[in-house]
Amino acid sequence: MLLNGKVVDFLLEPKISVRQFEIGARSDRMMQNNSNSEKGQFHDSNVDALDLQIIRLLQQDGRMAYSQLSRELGIPEATVRYRVKRLVDDEIITISAFLNTGKLKYDTVAYLEIEVCTDFYGEFLAELVAMENISYISAVTGEFNIMLEYIYESNDDLLRFITWLKQQPDVKRLNSKVLLKIFKAQYPIRVHD
Repeated sequence: MLLNGKVVDFLLEPKISVRQFEIGARSDRMMQNNSNSEKGQFHDSNVDALDLQIIRLLQQDGRMAYSQLSRELGIPEATVRYRVKRLVDDEIITISAFLNTGKLKYDTVAYLEIEVCTDFYGEFLAELVAMENISYISAVTGEFNIMLEYIYESNDDLLRFITWLKQQPDVKRLNSKVLLKIFKAQYPIRVHD
C-alpha cells in the first residue's frame, strides 16, 4: 500500500484473524473433509477450549507476551508458545495489524459495488486482488455481484480507478460509495466463551 508517498506493508492496531472459524459454508475441501460438522466449529484441526481461550486473549491484544498469556490462563509459558505456534502453523490464526485509516491523513475509502459477467472470475479478478489499494474484495448477493474496498489518496485517484473499471469488458456497471466516517471496524470474527 502506498501511504503519503511511502510503501507501507504493515498495518496498525494489532488484531488476530481466525481463518478457519466457520460462520456459514467453508471451502468445498473443508466441507468434504467434515461433512458432519456443525456451524461455528473449527474444522481440519484439533482446536480445544484452551486454544479458544488463547485466541480470545490475542484478539484483545495481538501483542500480548507469552508470559502474560501464561499468567492469564494459569498454564506454563512453554504450553502457550507451543499452542500459538501450532495455531499459526496450521493457519487457524494469523497475527497481524490493521490500519486505522481514521487516525492518518490517508483516510479516503470507497466501497464499489460492481456487476460483472461470468468471465470476471479469471484474470481480471486476479488483477484486482493484486492491487495494493484494494483492501477487500468479495462476491456478494444482490443487485451487484462483487464488492470491493478501495483506499485512495485523492479524488483524482478514485476517478482514475473508477474510469479504468468502467472500461473493462467484464464490468457491466458499478456503484460507488465514499465512506465519510467509520464508527466501527472490527475485522476478525470474535471468539466468545
